[in-house]
Amino acid sequence: MSQLRCARVLARLMSIALFAIGMAPAATSAQTTATVSGRVTDAETGEGIPAVAVRVQGTQLGTVTRADGGYRIVLPAGTHVVRAAFIGYGAAQATVVVTAGQTVTRDFVLTRTGIALDQVVMTGSRRSDRTVVEAPAPIDVLTSEDIAMTGQTETSQIIQMLAPSFNFPRPSVNDGTDHIRPATLRGLGPDQILVLVNGKRRHTTALVHVNQSVGRGSTSVDFNALPANAIDRIEILRDGAAAQYGSDAIAGVMNIILKSAPEAAVSATVGSRRSNTFGSTTDANNQVTFGKRDFRDGRVFQLDGNMGFAFREDGFLHLSAEFRDRERTNRARADVSNQCLSITTACQNLRHIQSWQGDPEATDRLVFVNAALPLGNGLRVYGSSGISGRKGLAAGFLRRSLDDRTVRAIYPNGFLPLIEADIFDGSGTVGVKGSVRGWAWDASGSYGTNSFEFSVDSSVNTSMGAASPTRFYAGAQRANQLVANVDLVRVFDRLLPFSTSVAFGLEGRRDNYKLERGDENSYREGGVLILDGPNAGRPAAPFAQVFPGFRPVDEADESRTNVGGYVDLEGNILRQWLIAVAARAENYSDFGSTLDGKLAMRFEPVSGFALRAAAQTGFRAPSLSQSNFSAVSTNFIGGVPFEIRTFAVGTPGATLLGARELEPEESTNYSLGLTARPLSNLSFTADYYKIEIDNRIVLSGNFIHTSVQTLLAANGITGVSGARYFTNAIDTRTRGIDVVMQYGLNLGSRGLLRLTAGHNQNKSTVTRIAPTPTQLAAVSTALFDRVQEALIETGQPRNNTSLTTNYSLRPFSFNVHTQRFGKVTERPSATNPALDQTYGAKWVTDLAVSYKFFNQLAFTIGANNVTDQYPDTTLAGAAGANQTRGIYVYDASTSTFGINGAYYYVKAGWDFSALRGRAGRPSARKSPMLKSRSVRVR
Repeated sequence: MSQLRCARVLARLMSIALFAIGMAPAATSAQTTATVSGRVTDAETGEGIPAVAVRVQGTQLGTVTRADGGYRIVLPAGTHVVRAAFIGYGAAQATVVVTAGQTVTRDFVLTRTGIALDQVVMTGSRRSDRTVVEAPAPIDVLTSEDIAMTGQTETSQIIQMLAPSFNFPRPSVNDGTDHIRPATLRGLGPDQILVLVNGKRRHTTALVHVNQSVGRGSTSVDFNALPANAIDRIEILRDGAAAQYGSDAIAGVMNIILKSAPEAAVSATVGSRRSNTFGSTTDANNQVTFGKRDFRDGRVFQLDGNMGFAFREDGFLHLSAEFRDRERTNRARADVSNQCLSITTACQNLRHIQSWQGDPEATDRLVFVNAALPLGNGLRVYGSSGISGRKGLAAGFLRRSLDDRTVRAIYPNGFLPLIEADIFDGSGTVGVKGSVRGWAWDASGSYGTNSFEFSVDSSVNTSMGAASPTRFYAGAQRANQLVANVDLVRVFDRLLPFSTSVAFGLEGRRDNYKLERGDENSYREGGVLILDGPNAGRPAAPFAQVFPGFRPVDEADESRTNVGGYVDLEGNILRQWLIAVAARAENYSDFGSTLDGKLAMRFEPVSGFALRAAAQTGFRAPSLSQSNFSAVSTNFIGGVPFEIRTFAVGTPGATLLGARELEPEESTNYSLGLTARPLSNLSFTADYYKIEIDNRIVLSGNFIHTSVQTLLAANGITGVSGARYFTNAIDTRTRGIDVVMQYGLNLGSRGLLRLTAGHNQNKSTVTRIAPTPTQLAAVSTALFDRVQEALIETGQPRNNTSLTTNYSLRPFSFNVHTQRFGKVTERPSATNPALDQTYGAKWVTDLAVSYKFFNQLAFTIGANNVTDQYPDTTLAGAAGANQTRGIYVYDASTSTFGINGAYYYVKAGWDFSALRGRAGRPSARKSPMLKSRSVRVR
């Protein structure tokens, strides 16, 4: 019934779009129009600048410049202000007067400033001419030039390096989370960021993060499924925006704009890490000696390319591809404890490194296409599509020979089980836009899908004994999303003393989540008993070791629909005072309706100095995976393995333990900020925010009390030694401040100097924990214990400082970036605070030097984490037996910058735009770094 309802809604939305399309030719032909054309050039070189945003202020009219800097705009006859703005340049504008049928030439000359405040942004406002400096909310713009200078290969790490409010922890030995690592914004959760691509909602992954790491209990967008070389810029709206964009936009909105400029370039990167790891050797008497040895691991090879074409006025086709092969890193140390049972003679008492803690092996293949085609009469068809595949390999905890979970007939020396990941991600968007009687309209449809297939190798199902296979298919999680939008916006000149934009729109969405079973042996309870050792005669552990397969009872195939509508007003009641108001109503097929609103203001009493403030309500709908995920996971708690069953809410097991149906999170968000631009090349912003979230959805603590096991067994649920479920268990409050400063100095013939500084300070507090259900209170088990509370309150840095210096002088460029990651605190025990450990703050510095030959061939030599910083080591015994035996010396759940040490790389890039021989399409001018200057303005 819900799918039929969604189909009807989508049909109605598309009917509106088709009606608007039918009206467009008549409306356009009825207008009396003129043309403004010209060229935008660099003040220093005189060369045309491609992809500059040229807008007619107070309207939705505009375009971007071609490869030679030329542009053409059709507009109504009359007097207009035309503005040209581009990242890194000061904006220029001119008043033009045109009569019907007339063509007026207006050229613009832009001067480089090194900062991005004059760039038109498409996030946070429905107006098409709003710039960063004019926005009523804080917006960071990360350009393709910024991305190229980082030296990072993964999109998530690039964003973390450039945006202080963005956190990308690197957990290890965390099952699927090793392969898709969640990221956060402003100290909140991974599922409280709304991600857009070209302004359209991006789907999340199917993976549910269930192990002990930041983001536990959430699903997230996989930023690394988006090739970095396909990105023109990233706009980060650091403000709640659920009333504008819908669910998930509590922490903010990240809008990833794809490249569109005509260009042709390819680059290759080769890098490796220098690992300082304590190795060990064993002499003839089986005595272990340690020594510090240097070796290289984590080798990375990356090849990427771009090919862009321009046609039909501002039509374009841009293709981006990326291949990355990353070897594993390993920071584990030798296990010096006894490996063997005294009654066993087949075991060798090994003392070398057998465990694996670090980055997984991964091979990524990514392709993205971005295109637009003008149809005439003001119509424009656009679309984007991307696919990515990732093969990954990571490890679990070592099973020693003396462990009860080892079948010594198969593994006399113990074994290290491996998890293989096969991840697919695909997306596509197609839309059409135009103008009808002054209303700019946009109708689009988007589809996204993600799948995560698990296989287990070098493992065993202990309960099957010597008959067990060593390789298992453990099942899959799959998710997909279908979205249809219709948006209309118009700028009115007389509603208020100054121009006012009015926007409204409709959205229909269908979400689907599937959980598929593994092969039978992966979840079999074989019934074999432990044959020897102190626990001989007890039942052996069932299921495949490291990752038990999804069972038939776990399988799910659930969908839901929702329909939403919004209205958005924005205008100046005084020249210095901007007010924006938005309201949004949504109805979900599974939990009902929600209504949210936002009020934002910007007041500029003196030119260059402004105050801004916002207040809003928001929500986040429970994801289908949170409502339907069910599985058994092997969790090591205090070094002891437990088979923890996650019960889907609404199932008999969850009800038995007091679970209730999930409700949406509700939030209130307040912000107050100051912006200052005393000089055209200097800016400073400071913004305070307070975010309160009620009924936050989390994964409960692990219920491992023996009486819980007894309760489950008495109700026919066997083979597990603990339980948990998703619940609206807590309320939280997050307070913080963001400070950003930019300074650009054009030295003329001596080059360009850019300085950027950013700081984020935040503190999250759990203000309420729901009472423990009666069913659990009877067995003295907390619903949300201090271990889980630490992931919210102290698992992410409370402060993060970023400093970047870039100097360029053709053909040379130098970049240095240093970042301070604040301290984090881990609470490994639910009952013993004495085991808490704080990991101190660290400075991580990256360097890169580039040189470009013949204006085409660029070489970069760089080092990330050049000072070879590592997190503080974990105290022995603080997190269980693996630390006590000295295997894992770094925290595996909260590491903010990884545990891999220094990384050195060489990058070579060839820009062959000029060699394509495209008549009439001069190549785009490039900076000393191989980069794109593409900007899409919608």
